[in-house]
Amino acid sequence: MRQKMSRADRAKQFMPFSALKGYEEAVKESERRKAEKIILAEDMKAELDFKLRGLKRGDKITLIYFDRGEYRKITGRFIKADGIERKLVIEQNAIDIENIMWVE
Repeated sequence: MRQKMSRADRAKQFMPFSALKGYEEAVKESERRKAEKIILAEDMKAELDFKLRGLKRGDKITLIYFDRGEYRKITGRFIKADGIERKLVIEQNAIDIENIMWVE
């Protein structure tokens, strides 16, 4: 004869279970509306280049840049511009110079 299962053991059978951890977050991320990257006109590129060349270490700046299908805004202290890797370092963030849309 089969032994009856305790209520606690029965309840465990019906507890929520996620076989794929992080799956729901990944689906939500992919559902977000993606933006198209804007290509700057030559005069806007020149103005942006002028502003970037004028930055000094420790300057507090705000950037708007394109990252993985969306535009982000970051404010922080300018650390350096890496001409070899073409990145701008603001505190702990390295941002591709080609993705920068605006600097203040």
